[in-house]
Amino acid sequence: MTIRVGVVGGGLVAQAEHLHYLSAQRSHFELTALAEPSRTVRDALGARYGITGLHGDHRELIDAGGLDAVVVCSPAGTHVQVVLDALDAGLHVFVEKPMCITLADADRIIAARDLSSRVVQVGTMKRFDPAYERMLAELPPSAETLRYVSVVVNDPEFDPYFADWEIVRGSDVPPEVVEAGRRAEAEQVEAAVGSGDADTVRAFSESFLGSLLHDLNAVHGLLERMGEPLPGEVVAGDWWNEGRAVMGSVRLTNKSRMDLAWIQLLPTFEYRETISLFFDDSVRTLTFPSPWLKQYPTEYRVSARNGRTNDVRIIESHEEPFARELAHFHGCVTEGVECRTPPEQARLDIEALTQMFLASR
Repeated sequence: MTIRVGVVGGGLVAQAEHLHYLSAQRSHFELTALAEPSRTVRDALGARYGITGLHGDHRELIDAGGLDAVVVCSPAGTHVQVVLDALDAGLHVFVEKPMCITLADADRIIAARDLSSRVVQVGTMKRFDPAYERMLAELPPSAETLRYVSVVVNDPEFDPYFADWEIVRGSDVPPEVVEAGRRAEAEQVEAAVGSGDADTVRAFSESFLGSLLHDLNAVHGLLERMGEPLPGEVVAGDWWNEGRAVMGSVRLTNKSRMDLAWIQLLPTFEYRETISLFFDDSVRTLTFPSPWLKQYPTEYRVSARNGRTNDVRIIESHEEPFARELAHFHGCVTEGVECRTPPEQARLDIEALTQMFLASR
């Protein structure tokens, strides 16, 4: 069964990932509509992908009809309204992370999902990486012997990975749309953590929820597999450099600790992202490539003692998680597959990250 899908937002993640894979998976998706406030961008993407339904905003896209689902790639501050409007119209929803900014809005989305009996899947693609799946399958049944979890990401963002002509940009977004988006995001951040100034918005919405969330979500999946209660006790948090660097710490039930850090390093061209779990008898590490690199390997490394030697096993996967999460969405909609990244899980992530931010005060 083919799903008729519309994409809301034609920015970086839509252009670099979702439009490409929706168009490529023709047995799963019919890419029929795009909502994007920049006429320059929507016309260019419409021509590139043969999209006939081009609209200035999500409301116009939904009202035009003819869709089964929407893929939400618009700015974070718009997510909650787009998701709620889509569910109200009877559409299934794939929404990029963060699902929303406040816990209250997370609860609204969960309630609307339940009322509509539609699928809501959150775009945390690391859960669909085969190397991650392999690590998950090999974990012990409990976290009793887990001594430490370390997450470190240094991120140059997107500049090293795209030539100027690869991403279509438009300077013709109506000023009132830009201002409304900025205001909505600031108001939601203020509701979540008590302030909506520019640095706070950057730190909380962009860095904690927009970046560190990916790794926290991945670790949450690993801990859940071992029966660890979530979201855990947040014991520290901090942010600095105008919100371009963030960290948080969680105490697990066995009194061990999880530390996570994300640092934006725009002047560099080095991307490095590791998730390491240190057990009594082994060290298990995932090393991810930049998400903008297609078919680059994710490495799963296991180190464990064998007599007087240290046995090291390395598994690499080249399959693309962005493609696999969309295929999963199709299965959820058409076959009733249980959603692997539902709103309840996103709420756990938002709750923990909110507590980390508040701990920084």
